[in-house]
Amino acid sequence: MEIRCGGLLFSSMFDSGNIAQVEKVEHPEVTEDSAPSSNGTSGNFGNTIPTPDCEFNVWTKPDCAGTEFENSNRSWFYFSVKGGIPSKVIKINIMNMNKQSKLYSQGMAPFVRTLPGRPRWERVRDRPTYEMVENQFILTFMHRFHECRGATTYFAFCFPFTYTECQEMLMQLDEKFEYCKRLTLSSPADTIYYHREPLCYSLDNRCIDLITISSCHGMMVECEPRLVKLFPDHSISRPHVFSRKQVFFLSSRVHPGETPSSFVFNGFLEFILRTDDLRAQMLRRMFVFKLIPMLNPDGVVRGHYRTDSRGVNLNRLYMDPDFNLHPSIYAARALILYHHVNNRVPSDNWELRMFSPVLSNGPLCTKDLNHSINNPSISSEVLLSELEKSKNLKNVTNGEMDSVITYKDHDHLDALIQSKNNKHQYPDSHNGKIDSSNGEGTISEKASDSSDASENIEHIPPHESGIAYYVDLHGHASKRGCFMYGNCLPSENNQVENMMFPKLISMNSAHFDFAACNFSERNMYAKDKRDGQSKEGSGRVAIYKAIGIIHSYTLECNYNTGRYVNPVPSACHDNGRATPPPAPSFPPKYTIEVFEQIGRALAIAALDIADCNPWPRVVMSEYSCLTKLRAWMLKYVRNIRNTAMSKRNGARIPKVFSGITSSVSENSLSKTKSNGIGNHGNGNGHQNPSQIKASPSFTFGCSSGLTKGICIPASNHNPPKGGHKTLGPVRETRAQEKRRQHQAMLRATGVNHPSCLHGSATYRFMQCPSSVTLGSSRDPSQVQLSSLGSCTLPTSLNMTGLYAITSQNISKYCPTLKSNSKPNLLNEALSKHLSPLHHPSIPSLGFLNERNRILGPSCRIKCQKGRENQN
Repeated sequence: MEIRCGGLLFSSMFDSGNIAQVEKVEHPEVTEDSAPSSNGTSGNFGNTIPTPDCEFNVWTKPDCAGTEFENSNRSWFYFSVKGGIPSKVIKINIMNMNKQSKLYSQGMAPFVRTLPGRPRWERVRDRPTYEMVENQFILTFMHRFHECRGATTYFAFCFPFTYTECQEMLMQLDEKFEYCKRLTLSSPADTIYYHREPLCYSLDNRCIDLITISSCHGMMVECEPRLVKLFPDHSISRPHVFSRKQVFFLSSRVHPGETPSSFVFNGFLEFILRTDDLRAQMLRRMFVFKLIPMLNPDGVVRGHYRTDSRGVNLNRLYMDPDFNLHPSIYAARALILYHHVNNRVPSDNWELRMFSPVLSNGPLCTKDLNHSINNPSISSEVLLSELEKSKNLKNVTNGEMDSVITYKDHDHLDALIQSKNNKHQYPDSHNGKIDSSNGEGTISEKASDSSDASENIEHIPPHESGIAYYVDLHGHASKRGCFMYGNCLPSENNQVENMMFPKLISMNSAHFDFAACNFSERNMYAKDKRDGQSKEGSGRVAIYKAIGIIHSYTLECNYNTGRYVNPVPSACHDNGRATPPPAPSFPPKYTIEVFEQIGRALAIAALDIADCNPWPRVVMSEYSCLTKLRAWMLKYVRNIRNTAMSKRNGARIPKVFSGITSSVSENSLSKTKSNGIGNHGNGNGHQNPSQIKASPSFTFGCSSGLTKGICIPASNHNPPKGGHKTLGPVRETRAQEKRRQHQAMLRATGVNHPSCLHGSATYRFMQCPSSVTLGSSRDPSQVQLSSLGSCTLPTSLNMTGLYAITSQNISKYCPTLKSNSKPNLLNEALSKHLSPLHHPSIPSLGFLNERNRILGPSCRIKCQKGRENQN
């Protein structure tokens, strides 16, 4: 669309352009004396801003504008202005954007470039303003035209990356790697293998490209078969099959307005195609990369923000896509299901899957390998829910075991790998027949259909899947930073491996925020606020449910900035060739280079998690090795699950537990924190509960081993789930430690006394409610009657309080007792009305009276006044 208004030409007649309407804002004429100069400024909260020479209101088109599929997505804008006078200031008001208050409150600004003159995209210099008027979000910004008459100025919501630019980039790669069409089995093993082909065509008949990248390691004569409805261009051959290599699947731009995802994709692509980087060589040896640069080219070309040409959010349709309506999603899912089966790592050789394509006699073997690998122990029967039975969606089963394999003799390992490779046979297709003699056949339509394929595929354990990683790239408007959304896996070991990957990305990128990552089950099934669609249909959740892989993610990048900058450790063994860590600084405004660096870190983390990085940073980090990092991650996962369990169960806690004694709660909860979930001993880096000192407290009438069911010893007590927050070890003060030692001495002296008092009045008195505890409250109004009704005791009584007991206090709370002016007769008075409280863990009142006699009356008065002031 082109609109001439106010002497300027506004246009969106280009790829990804979006503009709907323009009108000039007329201001009343002013006299020359009051008219501001064009170079003048006006104040705005202490900041100087240029005074505009002209002002325009601009409206953008919503997704699918003017069609039956029109919807409310209106955040993306991209248009040009031609005819501006150099040095003049233009003011633009975007009138109908979606509410983006959070994004622009964090310093987001529109992007601008000028052709010719300044071809690089940059943010407008002056910070924009925004307001809500009649439920419409209005964004206002200004720009000064550059000194280049006849230039065209472009404005955009974020860094644009169009479908045309993508095709030009891929054509350049085709020319650079044109020799790959002539590669044979005798080609050098480390030669880059590059292959580009159309996966399918969009509803507007645009090509959806699939890029295959690997090395010649494991390359076979056979080519991959053609799946029905996919790979329509028969003039382009399919890529070769690679044995013993898992697939790393990466996709981008399912939401067309989320342009940061394209720059992350470009950074990833550029890194794995490097010829002089040992890390890139290692990655090509380990994986076959399947990359889709644009899943929604129609939305990109049309200038949409979130939907395709039919107004559909494609990232909610991975559960059951329709080829006729959602061809790119159907093709991506079908491709993943095919490689999940046909790139499967055999169960008898699962322990070699990380080594066989990696190690050789070349210079990449820089250190001994110490891999921690999960050995799957798969049960023969898999219990499925009703939904899973209908779709036959196999989830991850529990019961994995940890095993560590250490290979220090590389020659022995290489010989073992070679012997296994000689026995390898290309697995038959499990999805259908390949009716071709040269290996490039067509899978039958029934088996190829995406909805039927998930029903026909056999269950494959996650560690044997042909898909090693699935990552879908996105942009994010509200949450700052670059982070990942992952799945909540039932197996603790699998969840540790799941969260290790983003943690390693953060150790290779200063701008990746691991703390912002979300792996909750709630986030797997949350519904969008705008359209109410569930995230269960997103790529990461649907692929996990379909094939059960561990590493299935959505990577999100904020358009503007992050929360902080990570301290990135230096790399070792690189001789300065790896990117040095950045200096500590404030979070910068994100640029194309920042997004591309996230893509490189994404690739490097796949090396780190397999301990195959020739230039690792983990060694120079605080963890020093993967083993310690996994131990840290195990604690992190357990802490998250404990917290989530406490939140879920907190509302169901009966009130009867509110009076649990402090000694029980602190000791047992300290033990819970040290043990985590399950019984894993001290081998996982947890403290021994016996070595943790709990803060001392005394429970009236309760002791260890005497009143079973009334007060359980702390060492054997498990508090109700969610009853209390997890407490760590409590450091005792010197006074508390002396008191505890004295109590232990009293227990030792009372061991020889019989404790069979069940029939006595003392024992009946000691059957007081558990809520009556010494030191639990200072409010005398919280007094509770015992079952006998013979005496009421305040819950404010504690060991220190007993020192200050006087006859007046006793008369107040125990009316049945006569006042006695002599403190040394207090024990005798109590003995007449109550059975003697002789028990090893309760010091006698006579002992306290003896202490008062020794200290003297002055000390008693001071002690009593001090406690009264404290109360």
